[in-house]
Amino acid sequence: MENKLFSGKPEIGGGLSNEQELVKICPKNFKKEWHHNKWCDAAMTIFFSGGKIGHWKWRSQDEEEKKHQLLCFRSLISGWGLPHEDKTAVAGWMLSEMLIEIPTHIPA
Repeated sequence: MENKLFSGKPEIGGGLSNEQELVKICPKNFKKEWHHNKWCDAAMTIFFSGGKIGHWKWRSQDEEEKKHQLLCFRSLISGWGLPHEDKTAVAGWMLSEMLIEIPTHIPA
C-alpha cells in the first residue's frame, strides 16, 4: 500500500496526481475517524501552522525517500482538489507511513 501512497506526482498549484485514488483506498481508521485520529490531527496542525521537521523520527533512513515522501505530503496538503475531511484522512495516513511516532508540533 505504501507504494501507491507515495506514487503520485505533485501537481502545479498543489495536490497530487493520484489523490482521488488515495481517498478511495485510505484505511477506515483514517477515513471514517479522521476527526478522532492523532495522525490526522498532526497533519492538520502542520497544514495550518507549519513547523519544523528536524525532530521527526522517520521510518526510512534513505534521505531521497524521505524527501520524496515529504514532497508528496506537502503537495497533498497544499492542494485544493479534496474536501477537508479527505485531505485530513490521507495526510494523516501519509504521516503514519512516513514516521515512527506522531510528531509534536514545533513552530517554524
